[in-house]
Amino acid sequence: MRKLLLVLLILGLAGICFAQDTDSDNDTPTVVASKGGYAEVPAAKRPKPIDQEKAAAAAEKDETPDDEENNRNTIRYGLPSEISTLLDTLLKNDDPRFTEEIYDLFQVTKSSTIKEKVLKYFTKAEDPCLEDYAVDLLNDPYDETNAVVKATFQYISAVKTTAAIPAVINLIESENENYFTDAIATLGDIGGPEEAMFLVEYLERDDLSDAQRQTLMRNCGKMHAVETWDKLVDILDNDDENSFVRMYAAESLGLMEVEKSVPVLVRHFDATDPYLRQYVVKGLSHFPDVVEAKATIIQAIRDENWRVRQEAIRTVKENKTKDAVPYLIYRAKNDSEKLIKEESYTALAALNTDEGNDFLIAQLQDKKVADGTKKKIVEVLLAEDHVGEKEIIDLAKTVATDDKRKDLRYAIAKEMVKNYKSSYDEVAALYLQSKDATTISLGLDMYKQKKSSSLEAYVNTIANEKKSSSNKTRAQKLLGIEEEENKNADAK
Repeated sequence: MRKLLLVLLILGLAGICFAQDTDSDNDTPTVVASKGGYAEVPAAKRPKPIDQEKAAAAAEKDETPDDEENNRNTIRYGLPSEISTLLDTLLKNDDPRFTEEIYDLFQVTKSSTIKEKVLKYFTKAEDPCLEDYAVDLLNDPYDETNAVVKATFQYISAVKTTAAIPAVINLIESENENYFTDAIATLGDIGGPEEAMFLVEYLERDDLSDAQRQTLMRNCGKMHAVETWDKLVDILDNDDENSFVRMYAAESLGLMEVEKSVPVLVRHFDATDPYLRQYVVKGLSHFPDVVEAKATIIQAIRDENWRVRQEAIRTVKENKTKDAVPYLIYRAKNDSEKLIKEESYTALAALNTDEGNDFLIAQLQDKKVADGTKKKIVEVLLAEDHVGEKEIIDLAKTVATDDKRKDLRYAIAKEMVKNYKSSYDEVAALYLQSKDATTISLGLDMYKQKKSSSLEAYVNTIANEKKSSSNKTRAQKLLGIEEEENKNADAK
């Protein structure tokens, strides 16, 4: 009996303790806001193994067999300016072959420029090998350049270094203008419910500027912390709150992807502030399968404010809301804003419905439709590659010899080059036979993509022209023909 009473007593005390850490309404644990402090520095580590596929792709871009060894030597022995230039190239080419050398360089360099670029290099690679440096720096960043500290924040965000959270919170609470915005953004990237609660509670301070409060709210939703839902609703419902803070509260409620946010957001779509309506649409965009959300977004396509219309059109495109097609066609025909018309064409092409495709093709074929409009339709149809290829080829052949429509001619060729097909060879042939230098150059661009044998004769004709020109030189290079100057030099 005494043992039984003891067990019951222990269980009762446990229940009391648990109740102190739960929400009495829904029995979910109460989230306590994180606190700042000294962040424990992770152990040092070497870079991740090299991605061999990326390394091979990067090696193909080398101009000579010696490039790889020369690059290693530059990293080991080069001047900061030489290393900096090389790092820019390696970043651009996504080249992972030198990670070990770059890591070793970072450990000894005194150059802030090199530190910044190495941080960016490992940020792009999402390699946690510099976590120890990054956390240590954020514990005390005041003697380092702002550029290096900013790069460190970005690195922490990319590799999700949660160990840095106490240091990041410290920098937020310091309200140092150099770090505040980046620290908030970083906390949004690496934080969880406790950090979201910190941001929401911090927002209640009276000494924050509007810009600081906006930054705080904008990052709350990134953490998907449903524990802050009630606080965000209160902020959105508060008419006296800063309008931008309310906007970002609406967006954050959507980012949480909690369906009970939908009626709250819909209720605010009748706001007089068009920016708030725009951000209500942003919030609702996260509920593509909720009828009430979808219906509101479709109605937003005909909002009086063009920003709201733009947001709604982009949303129906991303959410593949085919019910919106009739509204998009109407906007494409009638909207007063060129930007909205173009967004409508883009969405119609992406949605790929019979009604939308028929409309776009009809616009291409209608002689009354301006060439500027046709350029946009060609762009979106070729990008999606669902329909319209035959009609675009026909249009390209028409303008290839019409010098009054050069702009459309050039635009079609540039779009074809992006994803060239052999079916475009007939168009390329006409371009290569043109008397207009720009048209010929575009024809060479098209030939370069697949080097079709059916076009070789036209390129050869350009390569053997008597008069020198940049197109002649290009044609010779494309065909592997030595330039005249080289021939003459060899003859001598």
